Amino acid sequence: MKSDAAKGYRAGLVLKVVGISYDQLKYWDKIGFIKPSLESAKAGSRRLYSFVDLIRLNTAKSLLDSGISLQKIRKSVDYLKEHEPEIEEPLSQLKFLTNGKSVFALTRDPKKVIDLLNRSQLVWSVAIGKISRDTKDKVQENGKEASFS
Repeated sequence: MKSDAAKGYRAGLVLKVVGISYDQLKYWDKIGFIKPSLESAKAGSRRLYSFVDLIRLNTAKSLLDSGISLQKIRKSVDYLKEHEPEIEEPLSQLKFLTNGKSVFALTRDPKKVIDLLNRSQLVWSVAIGKISRDTKDKVQENGKEASFS
């Protein structure tokens, strides 16, 4: 016998897990933003969502809760699908950052972050922890030669 996860998740559970309304879930399906990947709603059937769908829904909800409009989220996802075609499902495959005004996606290059709403403007991240460790190591290596007055 298959587990519930193998069969998919019905809308009632999805609403509880994600914390959105049925109308919102239905609207997202209708406009094609996030559709159930296992079974779409048809006459006499129920929507069935996969676990990955739940991740996508939770990511979108989190961005909405951070002040990003649905229009901006859709624009961000569309940009990624067009310019990063190897990423099939950005909302479940990438990490997103937001300042409440823009949406940033972390890329495979840990030093490169894309500002999705300003169309490919790159923001370079700096790993302070690594810089701190490297600096400490250099001080220890060179500290034997230097004296402090």
